[in-house]
Amino acid sequence: MKQEIITIRTKETAARIQASEVAAVRVKDITKKGVRVYRDGLIGVAGTVGDTPEDVLLEQAAQNLQAGIKYPYPLTQNLRDHRCLNEAPMSSQELLEQAESVLNTLRKDYPDFSFSESIASTEQIVQMRNSEGLDLEYRDAHFALMLMLKEKATANLFDGAVFCLTRSFDQEKFWSFNRPFLEAYRNKVELPEGDVLPVFMWDHDVLLYFLARQLHGERFAKGSSLFSGKLGEQLFSEKVTIDVNRDPALRPMTFFDTEGVVLPGNRLPVIENGRLAAVLTDKRTAETYGLAHTGAASGDYDDPPTIDGPLGSLLAFRADSQNIAGVLQGRPAILALLCSGGDFTADGSFATPVQVSFLFDGERIVGKLPEFAVRSHITKMLGEDYIGTFEDTNLYFGELVRQVQGYYMTIVR
Repeated sequence: MKQEIITIRTKETAARIQASEVAAVRVKDITKKGVRVYRDGLIGVAGTVGDTPEDVLLEQAAQNLQAGIKYPYPLTQNLRDHRCLNEAPMSSQELLEQAESVLNTLRKDYPDFSFSESIASTEQIVQMRNSEGLDLEYRDAHFALMLMLKEKATANLFDGAVFCLTRSFDQEKFWSFNRPFLEAYRNKVELPEGDVLPVFMWDHDVLLYFLARQLHGERFAKGSSLFSGKLGEQLFSEKVTIDVNRDPALRPMTFFDTEGVVLPGNRLPVIENGRLAAVLTDKRTAETYGLAHTGAASGDYDDPPTIDGPLGSLLAFRADSQNIAGVLQGRPAILALLCSGGDFTADGSFATPVQVSFLFDGERIVGKLPEFAVRSHITKMLGEDYIGTFEDTNLYFGELVRQVQGYYMTIVR
């Protein structure tokens, strides 16, 4: 009987912020362990939170073979890969010192604003090993500052946000960007004229999750994806390349999927130069539908591997452009910071309200814009209206938030 063991340990210190003060501190240290056993083409799974002995979990998993869950696929074998992305994680004491320092500056220099939400540091270790010679380990730690901003003079629930996601918090970099950023909140400006304007977004999760649904291997094979039957066809601009990207240097996530698959070079293109090159598959989906295997298995530590998890987090655009100001050539643009309540329809149409945004010249954030909405379509956003995906811009939201993406979009005033 073959065996596989997944262990996840998460340590977190989180300071809850209210009215620009530390209101509470939560410290947690949680270990989760999942065990899978394989016999006669079946899989049995057991899991626990805490330090339950492995032999107990193995016995439970063996009993769960009776559920008859089929898994006749070869296990990943003879692979050892240990990676540590942060050798100096922030201690709980350091986290509180950094939080108090940031809040002191905010209270002193920006008394017209109130800040709330959280400042946290997280350490994670994920290990996966099996009886076939698989031995994977991912260690990482990051600092996450997410503060909702409220102008004291308004009755709004919030008026903006300040955030930073990084492995090593650099206050000098943080303030060199956020001082002019906070000043821009104080400068209220009007939307530029025009029905179609360049809009830049730092958060394109909604776009990636829509693309992931269309790139889902089973949906693609059964004809329910917008991309069904279009393998090899030109879908978007030649500038657009989207990878299954498991490089943990880009964001805090494991470099392997839940079947222990490690991609060569950490990535594999699914959209390459605008063409549909592959879709998202795990071992079952690839074999069942005769598709290329792209290492996209997901699922919790105590579940069988699946293709039905949050696959958008696996996708990443390759940077294809530089110098936003050079592209704009003096034209005014919009930097959308918070867009809540929008989505894509089944046919690819997109619309979202934009609650917080700024007038932007490609280098400098000029002032805060009133609320409005935007609309477009997936084929236009990544086709004729696609401006580009930029890295290393003058915007600084932390080393783990490095990309800004731009499109020409219809403005709904």
